Amino acid sequence: MARRSDHAPDELKRLASDAGRAIASEEGLRGLTVRRVAERIGYAPGTLYNLFANLDDLIVQINGSTLDALGVVLAEAAKADPEDRPRKLVEAYFDFVESRPRLWSMLFEHRLPEGEDLPDWYRPKLAALLALVAEALGPLMQDQTFEARQAIIVTMWAGLHGISTLAVSSKLTLVAETDPRQLGHLLVQRMLGR
Repeated sequence: MARRSDHAPDELKRLASDAGRAIASEEGLRGLTVRRVAERIGYAPGTLYNLFANLDDLIVQINGSTLDALGVVLAEAAKADPEDRPRKLVEAYFDFVESRPRLWSMLFEHRLPEGEDLPDWYRPKLAALLALVAEALGPLMQDQTFEARQAIIVTMWAGLHGISTLAVSSKLTLVAETDPRQLGHLLVQRMLGR
């Protein structure tokens, strides 16, 4: 493949991330390679190594944008009336996961090589999501301490993650023939003492 230089580095990085996201959406983590991303955007694989340290770096970038997209969806749901927010947040969460099952799975399937850490910008994205939900549900947990609220939010997130992941991988039916959203709503209601 001939060398190309049609795009500025930031633009090329965005194109590569978009192509990687598209491949991951279609095929999941297993289908994502630097070579496939480069082919999709018409550049040599070596060009991508000038933009990303390696495939793991590209995957982390894509995962970060998935978290950003989830944040937008949850922020919109959080605008609902306080009493309706739990329901809206659960529905938004499941809508998001069900509309992007392979991208969602990639968030949790991908493992960095031993000794490598996530970039400094990644963990604050996760913390911002939890803070958004904690703030949205705060009016329903006024009798709880800050620490208890945080524990409730993390427990709800972990539970919803488990339910939604089992559902999109068609494994939930091994346990029960229950609608995953129904389980999600039940979990959140119980955690909020409703």
